[in-house]
Amino acid sequence: MTAGLGTRLRPFTEVVPKPLLPVMGIPVAQYAVDLLSATGVTDVVANIHHLPEKATSGLKALDWGGARLHISDETSQILGSGGGLKKAQPLLSPDQKSPFYVLNADVLCDIDLLALRYRHEQLKRQWGVKLTLALNPVSPPGEKYREILVKDGLITGLGEIRERCPFYIGAAVLEPGALASLPPTGPSEFVTQMLLPAIQSGMAGAYLNSGEWFDVGSPKSWLNTHLSLIEMLELGKISQKWRRRIESVNSRVQPRVWLNKKTSRRSYVENWVGPAYASPTSRWSPPQNLGPRSVLYGEGPQEMKQFSDGIAYDGQWVSVQR
Repeated sequence: MTAGLGTRLRPFTEVVPKPLLPVMGIPVAQYAVDLLSATGVTDVVANIHHLPEKATSGLKALDWGGARLHISDETSQILGSGGGLKKAQPLLSPDQKSPFYVLNADVLCDIDLLALRYRHEQLKRQWGVKLTLALNPVSPPGEKYREILVKDGLITGLGEIRERCPFYIGAAVLEPGALASLPPTGPSEFVTQMLLPAIQSGMAGAYLNSGEWFDVGSPKSWLNTHLSLIEMLELGKISQKWRRRIESVNSRVQPRVWLNKKTSRRSYVENWVGPAYASPTSRWSPPQNLGPRSVLYGEGPQEMKQFSDGIAYDGQWVSVQR
């Protein structure tokens, strides 16, 4: 799911589509692609709308691990979380019988997709479910999400928006029949027009995931995802697939300070304080002091000798307090 406008991530999404914003120098969508390719998925469909040319070229440039990319073009009209699936259905399930994965491209999710699929198949045999959502049992501290109510493996309802509750992590398995309640064309929404009917008919399953999960939907969460990954790398508590991907383009240059490998100019990092991450560009003028709690892609605020407690991309920046 890569068609969103990314309104909460402005001004950054005014120049780059949200799924291509980097996390540790890697487009966030790459983490979802890695999940799919490691599971043996051979065909991936991505819907596009915002900045369609940049979205298409950026998606094609990802490491697809042998999988084939198919574009579902919503340039003329964004179709929403349900309508986008409906339009892409012929690509997602050409035989109109086979289930398929759905992944949001604005999250990092450490999940065993095969286990999700097996859980869906089990619940399908037991209850006839049409979809199975992956849930984490407790939402991150300080963040509020819609509570998902579960009993005997089935989703029984949607609760209030609150902290520390089971929540949907943006990964699911869907049967083609789950889309039957959606209108054939035009915009529609996943929750109100597909999930709720499935819940009401007792055909919405739940898979409880225990892996790490990070949202990249706002400047604060985008920054905090970087800081969390740096801390996990420092403590050796990060999944091997994330470590391999991150270390393929970055190196640790100071305690809790990471730098993209594309620069060989590292003498200026002595005054940098972690946690911090930097990815320079060819015209880069590095700040004398970077960090703590800072992420810098390309140029930061002009003539700023110190950059901390914020995230910057291509000259745009947002200050993020604790």
